[in-house]
Amino acid sequence: MATLVGSPPPPVATAEHGGGSDWVLLLSAKNDIDAHLLEGRLNEAGIEVRAIKDRSGPSWLLGGSDPWAPVALWVQRFQYDDSRIVLAELSFNAPEEVAKQAARPGWAPVTWWAVAIALGLLFTGIGLARSADYIDRCGFSVTCEAP
Repeated sequence: MATLVGSPPPPVATAEHGGGSDWVLLLSAKNDIDAHLLEGRLNEAGIEVRAIKDRSGPSWLLGGSDPWAPVALWVQRFQYDDSRIVLAELSFNAPEEVAKQAARPGWAPVTWWAVAIALGLLFTGIGLARSADYIDRCGFSVTCEAP
């Protein structure tokens, strides 16, 4: 799960040390699953999180909830720096990009097309054989009784 933090890093020396109980946007997760995983990790670190789903898309098509809609994760201002540290640790400890499991990366499309063509030829042959059998029995008559 890739995590991108869109905000700049916190300043080193500030006159004001965060504080406040208002909510600030931490990041926007790309879907429900990523948001849920990030929220769980932040809650594990003792950070309170509010997740707000973007409902501007076609959620009416999906029964009111679009599982692929982006989700904004908000934290309290005094926990903002801590939450950024948790996300940095999460990114640092994450494994490198997992290589896609493709035993034969170039053969998958070729195999699919070969199977599709073979099935097409098989079903065409079956249809032609049945048509030839019908023509042998009944000729070109439309009102033929099956034996």
